[in-house]
Amino acid sequence: MPLDLTGKRVLLLGAENDLGRAIAAALAEAGARLALVGATNDAETAFAVQRLARKLSAETSQAIDATNEMAVRVMVRQVAKALGGLDGVVCILAPGKSAVLDLTQRQAQREFARAGVTGAFIVAGPDATPNSVVAALAAPA
Repeated sequence: MPLDLTGKRVLLLGAENDLGRAIAAALAEAGARLALVGATNDAETAFAVQRLARKLSAETSQAIDATNEMAVRVMVRQVAKALGGLDGVVCILAPGKSAVLDLTQRQAQREFARAGVTGAFIVAGPDATPNSVVAALAAPA
């Protein structure tokens, strides 16, 4: 039986790489409402994330400098507003980017608290699979 994320509002940070694209496709297939975000703000990343968002019918997409605290804060708030809240955040783990993860997790926790939900924060490392990420989001809180 396929996992169902119908209506779950999920932010995916790191949608520009192969693992991010695969996870985004799995989340869309499971019925999640998606916000896809590139973790660097160059034009190539922005276009790649925008194309993926169109392909998967994601509700919003953008590319940011994920090492900039203000950019992350604004992005999480914008995404939560666009989706009507957040139920989950998935961060693709990039080598040496633990500060980005900490920053994103802090902002996500604030939005979960603001919306009164127990959201899931998932870090997808190099050995993560799209199915394992979907399963983690589908697990009861």
